Amino acid sequence: MSAGDSERAPFRTDKSGIAYGSDDGTRQANPSKAINIFERTNGDGDRFTDTLPPLPIPGHGTRDAECGDDVPRFCADCGHVSHVGSTCYSWECPRCWKGADRRRAKAVVSKLEALRRAKESKRPGWNGWKFHHLVLSPPDGFAVDSEDALGRTVDLIKEVLSELGVDTGAWFYHPWRGVDGDDRGFWKHLLPDGESQEWAETREELSYSPHFHVVALSKNVDGGHVTRAVEDATGWLIERITKGDDSNVSIYDLHDLARVVTYCLSHTGVDDGSNQYGYWGEVHNFVAEPHIEREADAAVRSVGVNTLGLPYDSVACTLERDKLVTETVEVPAEKVNLGAAHGDGAPPGDDVVEIEEEHEVRENCDGRLLDIKNAPAFLTDDDWMADAEHADDLRETWAAWRERVDEEPEERPPD
Repeated sequence: MSAGDSERAPFRTDKSGIAYGSDDGTRQANPSKAINIFERTNGDGDRFTDTLPPLPIPGHGTRDAECGDDVPRFCADCGHVSHVGSTCYSWECPRCWKGADRRRAKAVVSKLEALRRAKESKRPGWNGWKFHHLVLSPPDGFAVDSEDALGRTVDLIKEVLSELGVDTGAWFYHPWRGVDGDDRGFWKHLLPDGESQEWAETREELSYSPHFHVVALSKNVDGGHVTRAVEDATGWLIERITKGDDSNVSIYDLHDLARVVTYCLSHTGVDDGSNQYGYWGEVHNFVAEPHIEREADAAVRSVGVNTLGLPYDSVACTLERDKLVTETVEVPAEKVNLGAAHGDGAPPGDDVVEIEEEHEVRENCDGRLLDIKNAPAFLTDDDWMADAEHADDLRETWAAWRERVDEEPEERPPD
């Protein structure tokens, strides 16, 4: 990992802080304020005994007997039915924790990207809103005075980040690091891949070293002497992860955001079935539009091949269909001039002319694949039933499955 300072246009720099411009006017990043926050919580390090919890990480529970059984899904365009292994989406399941990661990553990426676009749309051009991947590591022996040490520490981190110009984002709690170091490849190969794996066995490869990953949305993250002063005074290490020593970029684009989020979720601590991550600030209650959710889903599925070791699972129908397409082609003018007597020939003097031709091509349907629980809304839509080539297949499948589905549908045919 490498850390770098963010680009900004400082108005004034001195030993006490950095003043910089923001949408809310001038703000001051002052190391003494962050230091006071840390020291107020931890004091001299000897007064408190409530440490961050050494929680297990995903995949170290019991696999349900039905996990992996084939369940149907159908195409929202043509009605074709295909099957996929069922997923319980439990963080503790050795088979399905990866599906839980992918599902939660879609939500996190969608919310963050939707908020970024909303902020960027307020003024023409690029307004400087970007994502930053941060890591905050407490000193050895860090403790607080709270029955909820994790919650108290998260509140502390939010307060400190606000002093560094960061007011919204997502946080992820990591209780462990690899004994000999770790990277994305380390976690992908260490974590369960379908078969049960004892936590005690995995634990031998890990060292208790609690820290927090943060994906922040901000114009600036003040580093440099501010974070160095904080580290010198408190032992807290605050790093901004970049692409290398010569790069100031932290997160390039939507796919890079998806890569960071799936990685962070993959080894977040699990407490009573819940993965310990969350949002704060404006993004917490921000709702992404459906088209942004679809883009985020595609990005997460794409990067999951590398970050999670998941096969690419398309959300689009791959059934080949004959489609009628219209193309513009050039043809010799004399062929068209046969119709000149009727007023539709080529202009005089042209050697070739452009005409439109219709023909059938064989290509993938590319309709969205939906869970079988959504079938009733489509089967009761007369227009959809008339147009969908494989509507009868869906009707037969639903007849066989209806007694096994007790959830409300999430999707309906377009108006």
